[in-house]
Amino acid sequence: MASPVEDLAAAIKANDTALLLQVLERYPDLKSKLDEPLPDLGFDSPALIGAVNNNNREMIDALLQAGANINARTQWWAGGFGVLDVCDAELAEFLIARGASVDIHAAARLGRPDRVKELIQTDPALANARGGDGQTPLHFAATVEIAAYLLDHGTEIDTRDIDHESTAAQYMVSIRPRRFEAARYLVARGARTDILMAAALGDLGLVQKHLESIHICVSEKDFPKQNPRAGGCIYIFGFGWGRTPHMLAREFGHEEVFRFLMQHSSLELQLTQACDVGEEALAMELAAKKPSLSPEAERRLISAAMRNDIKALRLMLSAGFAVDVQNDNAQTALHWAAFHGNAEMVRELLKHDAPLDVHEKEHDGTPLDWAVYGSKHGWHIATGDYSQTIQLLT
Repeated sequence: MASPVEDLAAAIKANDTALLLQVLERYPDLKSKLDEPLPDLGFDSPALIGAVNNNNREMIDALLQAGANINARTQWWAGGFGVLDVCDAELAEFLIARGASVDIHAAARLGRPDRVKELIQTDPALANARGGDGQTPLHFAATVEIAAYLLDHGTEIDTRDIDHESTAAQYMVSIRPRRFEAARYLVARGARTDILMAAALGDLGLVQKHLESIHICVSEKDFPKQNPRAGGCIYIFGFGWGRTPHMLAREFGHEEVFRFLMQHSSLELQLTQACDVGEEALAMELAAKKPSLSPEAERRLISAAMRNDIKALRLMLSAGFAVDVQNDNAQTALHWAAFHGNAEMVRELLKHDAPLDVHEKEHDGTPLDWAVYGSKHGWHIATGDYSQTIQLLT
């Protein structure tokens, strides 16, 4: 039987205001605990943050009337978030009208230069204050104007946040809504750069500067954590696992940069990238040259499955990539296809004799185990065909 707190969390997760009111009526003592973290909301969030994440104004008002503090923050270990850190601009006005405080991070995020200036003039130390995830105001800066003001008033340009150990420029190029102009401004002011950032910005000169790292991708191997507790580089959550400079250049429409990267890639890297971006004719042309594929290159098949990219996976299999390749945890492409409930991908892998009985090391699970788990906790629960996937694997 669920506890009152679990019932409250369930009502918020269901985005059901009527159910929320029923729970509060049934358990009135909950009203004194509304600012405490709730189970399953993530980031040690109180009830109100959950309602804001749902963009549910009716639920927000119900919680405020029940006694929730509009300025309560999550209790996330790396730095708590407030309501104005997680809402869109329209909802922000609604929340401010109800008493939400526009602090330095919210002012920077919501594009309010006058408020940024007011706060910095009152307390210059706020220029480097830590907010959610341990980000500074510069991490949140929505515009060039705000970024410039912060830098001119003491903000350190390359400070890394606590949870993702990433700079403001890395946040700007990767996290939606992406702030490319602000990122370009930081680069011009001397911010630390890398080839993924350069490719995303379409800056050919900067790509040339970092050409020695043409082989890197979004991974913990290439962007290692200093703190084991940290969540990993923000590129993982912004660009996505396995993204390469070539893929980012193509994704953001920088064709000159993409072609430059291809021209300066080995035959092996050209083949993996032709597959990754879905250039079928080029991939088959390169495969016909029969390049020798390193284990690292072969693992791009797992990366394609991980990001649920059936086209890239098909091209790799057609080009002769090993279907049974494993990563360091013995996970295969079939594990990821099963986790996503991608029956089409599972079928394609089985057609190439993908092994069914591999027990990966992280959870000691087979592809079938991953399908069952994915059907309840996966990234594509709403769209995955888990019934067909499980049938294919049994």
